[in-house]
Amino acid sequence: MFWRKKDYKVLFDDDWVQPEETLLDSSSEHSDIEQPISIPVFRYFMFIFMIFSFVAVFYIFKLSILDHDYFAKLSFQNKTANFPLPPPRGLILDINGDPLVKNIPSFDLLVITRETKQAKELFQKNSEEIANILNIPVDEFKTLLTEKTKSNAIFFVAESITKDQALAIEFLDPKGFYIISDTVRNYPNGHKFSQVLGYIGKVNKKDLEDDYYFPTDTIGRLGIEGQYEEILRGEHGNIFFTQEKSGAVNKDAEPGKNLVLNIDKDIQEHLHDDIWKILLESNLSKAVGIVQNPKNGAVLGMVSFPGFDNNIFISGVSDLDFKRLFESRSKPLFNRAIGGLFNPGSTIKPFMGLAALEEKLVTPRDTVKDCVSISVGNFVFRNWREEYGNFDLRKAIANSCNVYFFSIGGGYGNIRGLGISRIADYLKKAGADKKTGIDIAGEASGFIPTPEWKEDKTGESWYLGDTYNVSIGQGDLILTPIWLNTYISAIANGGTIYKPQIASRVVDKDMKTLSVFKEEEIGKLPFSPINILEMRKAMEETVKTGTAKLLSDLPVQVAAKTGTAEVIKGQTINALFVAFAPSDNPELALTILFEGSSSNQGYAIRAADSFLTWYFNKDKKVNVEPLISGEVQP
Repeated sequence: MFWRKKDYKVLFDDDWVQPEETLLDSSSEHSDIEQPISIPVFRYFMFIFMIFSFVAVFYIFKLSILDHDYFAKLSFQNKTANFPLPPPRGLILDINGDPLVKNIPSFDLLVITRETKQAKELFQKNSEEIANILNIPVDEFKTLLTEKTKSNAIFFVAESITKDQALAIEFLDPKGFYIISDTVRNYPNGHKFSQVLGYIGKVNKKDLEDDYYFPTDTIGRLGIEGQYEEILRGEHGNIFFTQEKSGAVNKDAEPGKNLVLNIDKDIQEHLHDDIWKILLESNLSKAVGIVQNPKNGAVLGMVSFPGFDNNIFISGVSDLDFKRLFESRSKPLFNRAIGGLFNPGSTIKPFMGLAALEEKLVTPRDTVKDCVSISVGNFVFRNWREEYGNFDLRKAIANSCNVYFFSIGGGYGNIRGLGISRIADYLKKAGADKKTGIDIAGEASGFIPTPEWKEDKTGESWYLGDTYNVSIGQGDLILTPIWLNTYISAIANGGTIYKPQIASRVVDKDMKTLSVFKEEEIGKLPFSPINILEMRKAMEETVKTGTAKLLSDLPVQVAAKTGTAEVIKGQTINALFVAFAPSDNPELALTILFEGSSSNQGYAIRAADSFLTWYFNKDKKVNVEPLISGEVQP
């Protein structure tokens, strides 16, 4: 076929573009060839891929190899019943190693719901036999089981069963029923030690916020049980209930560590009994007794009345017990020794005398004439009884002369007086308005009134009479018994204020010491040694010739101060007594307080005499050596 050759022309004046004209656009700045994806992009995506691959391989390795045992245990637990075994609490011992608490072996009956459902007929038969062993009506026991199995995978159906009952049930070997060994806390003579030891009770909702606790656990409340809970509580064990022969990794519970106290069992019991005897005689119900070693602050005995029996909380608190413990106005759970705030009465006079000596307002030989009364304007401030003659410091302490302390406190005649500002300053330096830091909960801080406080509270000015009242431990000055005993201990040892310490050391089951609570100095009395020595002599005079002559027949010299604080004018008083002995080398410092008497019958000094007579005539002396130095348990 003949093809006619075609002529091609490029027309520049025509808008129509022929196809071949597109091929001639080689001069365009845009390429007519597609560009490949750059190498860095491929590398970026490859890097991301490798990271994800590495992470995936790592987690596969971790789950299948590294965490194999953990997930195997979880898998096992999902097909078994896992029960946490409560650990036996550590023992609490006195300074001589005598146990103040006991752990009595106990047995609980546990039911695994899944196993009982797998053997329904056998379960009915076993239930009847177990009910007979436990002396529970069969219908009542079956009803209890039915209700429990509806909502619980594992539960206790009976607690604290006897050893014979436990053995009988073990011999029966019932399907789904298991005997769990446990211990029950017991406090021998618990009512005599309750304020020191505290008690244990079931955990509550707030306690369960701590991952350590399970709903079946108990926890320390008050006293040593509460303060040293983490030391005493131990570590849980685990027991698994399964039909498989392998896979169960049971773990025994680890008992808590034991705690040795500075408390001496004999001192505690005699202090309790001597005060209790006076309470019965006087028909009173509220009192405090504290004994410390003044050389290091160790608390050898502490009682607070009314008390309570801490064994009540083990078996369950009845409605009557609940009302007596939690609703009674006498507040038996309240530790008055550390939380009670009282006018110190004349027991503060040694402190006031020391402050006056320190400020050189008087010398030990300066006197005031007649202890009868002081008149300021229309007000008369009387002595507690009329006594005539000249009274220097020693005689004023011995006979508790109010007029002398009115004079050195607020000023009178030729004596300028401390004034409330200096009184408050000295009391604060001695920590009277602070907690001593004793190692149980519930301590209160004392209160020192000032003119500024009175102005803010009442809108009234501070009067000289207010200073007079504070000078003899009355008015708005309120202090705790533990602070009183701490300051008396400081006078006894030459001026060092020690933290009151109840716990002595932590020991293991073999009585090997793990840690020691060493003595802790928390301050100094703001008085010179020579003035403190003078006050010790003045307090000795209280026993030789003054208001505490009842103690003069003791085989050692005692330094003391009696006190009476008027609570309701003309109606109610508190009787107080502080002392240390022997006065030349003190072994103990003592504070006793009786609350709410209608008249001063010498209750506090009589209780003190009974206790000190026993103490200094007993054959075996208590260990009152300073605590061993060591690390303090956090």
